[in-house]
Amino acid sequence: MRFLIFSVALSVLMPAIANAGLDKQLDKFSQDPQWRALLHYPRSGAQSYVDDPRFFLSPSGHLDPLAELQATRREFISQPLRRCDYPARAQWLVDRSLIPASAPVCDEYREWRETLDVQQVSLVLAASYLNSPSSMYGHTFLRFTPGGDRSRSDFLAYALNFGANIPPGENDILYAYRGLFGGYPGLFSMQPYYQKIQEYSRLENRDMWEYQLNLSVAEMDRLLRHVWELRDINFDYFFFDENCSFRLLELLEVARPGIDLTSPFEYAAMPVDTVRAVVDAKMVDEVKYRPSKRLELETLLETLSESEQEWVRRLAAGEVDELDSALAQSRQAQIVFTAYRYLRYQSNRDVRSEEVAERSLRLLRQAKALQAADDIAVTPPARSDFGHRTSLLAVNAGWRDLSDASAQASLAYADLNYRISYHDALDSQSGYPPGATLVMGDINLRWQEREGLRLQEFTIMDIRSLSPRDEFFSPISWQVNFGLERLDDAPSQPLVAQLSAGGGVSTKWLGGIAYAMPGVRMEYNSDFREDWRLAPMVNIGQVWQGAVLSAELAARWMDFSGAGQRKQLSATANYAYQADRAWRLQLDYRDQPWGDSLGVEFSWRRFF
Repeated sequence: MRFLIFSVALSVLMPAIANAGLDKQLDKFSQDPQWRALLHYPRSGAQSYVDDPRFFLSPSGHLDPLAELQATRREFISQPLRRCDYPARAQWLVDRSLIPASAPVCDEYREWRETLDVQQVSLVLAASYLNSPSSMYGHTFLRFTPGGDRSRSDFLAYALNFGANIPPGENDILYAYRGLFGGYPGLFSMQPYYQKIQEYSRLENRDMWEYQLNLSVAEMDRLLRHVWELRDINFDYFFFDENCSFRLLELLEVARPGIDLTSPFEYAAMPVDTVRAVVDAKMVDEVKYRPSKRLELETLLETLSESEQEWVRRLAAGEVDELDSALAQSRQAQIVFTAYRYLRYQSNRDVRSEEVAERSLRLLRQAKALQAADDIAVTPPARSDFGHRTSLLAVNAGWRDLSDASAQASLAYADLNYRISYHDALDSQSGYPPGATLVMGDINLRWQEREGLRLQEFTIMDIRSLSPRDEFFSPISWQVNFGLERLDDAPSQPLVAQLSAGGGVSTKWLGGIAYAMPGVRMEYNSDFREDWRLAPMVNIGQVWQGAVLSAELAARWMDFSGAGQRKQLSATANYAYQADRAWRLQLDYRDQPWGDSLGVEFSWRRFF
């Protein structure tokens, strides 16, 4: 009798004991970093980055990794075919014996994997592109390279891209606003790799760097399984943090369990910084460089004399069909091939014209007949990840001599300067595009004699793109700057809100870039006789950029009509004594309506 009672009690209690053990096991596994990575939970956060409820099998899965684990296990046991939608999760549960190892046949997933036949994965960085708000800091995506003979062709590789899903014809201002503050869904998408080459290298003239990753077969399997799970899944897209680069780091964390790539980038993820993090994590075996089509063309033109370049221009324009026969065949071949590439460059964005197509084909045939070599030896610039880091802390000390003797005759000051990102034209040019200034979130606090500590300047955005023009290229140089600025040489030193913008031309001159850009400046300050002021403005100057030494001579003129004219001359030199450290010296002279002044400022700059 006692044995019977014991057996009945045991049969009742065993399932409860087993369930208690399972619950404890699931609770422990739900905090596994790999499970959290599969659900896109931040390392220190309590809510998943995924904003699409279709991704979760529990209604509270975006907030509760345990609930999602319990729901996933139940779903996979009751409906085994659901594993085909979540192959990475399914494998993770199998590896921990939480579901049976026997797997259903997933035809669609299997065909997708066979089509891709991924044998190598590369992280690709397309250089920054100032004319596109979403690409100003560069762009990253993954390249999937197939195996065997297919590995030799870019046409057979695929690109995995994460980007904002933007409606056609979106207003530029709305685009910038929603990109900064949210409003666009972000999606992963797959496309042939050659389309990305056309987009970046040919149409936008951006260099591309391919960082070949040393993922094992198992790691690539995990990566691809998870990519499959993310089909059509929405994430909120933000330019600065939840962007293309951050999402790729999450994928790499899934691929290689235990690695932490995302923690440093939860508030801002600059593409080049994320690439640097992947390199530092020793996930890169080899780096390949793909120059832009424009850089290839510039390289070809540099090998030609002025008279030969004139032949290039005339051949491409269709002004002549034949070259001077007195030229050596090798020179003819170089000229004709360059003319062909120049014509292709000119017509990249144009609607296909029959006349241009015929001229292009004629030049190509001539180049082939002359046995022109079609390989172009472009000298690679410094790798983007070798450049200085993107945030800056600087300490400045300065002194200004004022002509107005009724006020103080001179003032000394010290500044603490912090910049969120990214690069100005005088920073070490190594790894950054020439002629580019892209500064966001630059704040300058100043301690000044008799005034104490106060805000001196807050630059929300400062962009300057110097694109030299010549006989073959005619881009527009432009600039825009807005934020708060204290007029430190004025009697009351007012803090004004200002917006400056302009466009003009620049050209290579004296080993640097000379520029002239007219524009306008708008200022607001309630202490002014008129709150708002508008002035035409002209900026001219010459900048020399280098990896170690950079310098700029600049002049600015503004006319505020009844409020007078402001003129400024400045000379600035930057010495980068290490990759992330520099000294900077600036001298300037100002002729303002309230008097003239002479200033000198010395800075120590540290990038991090």
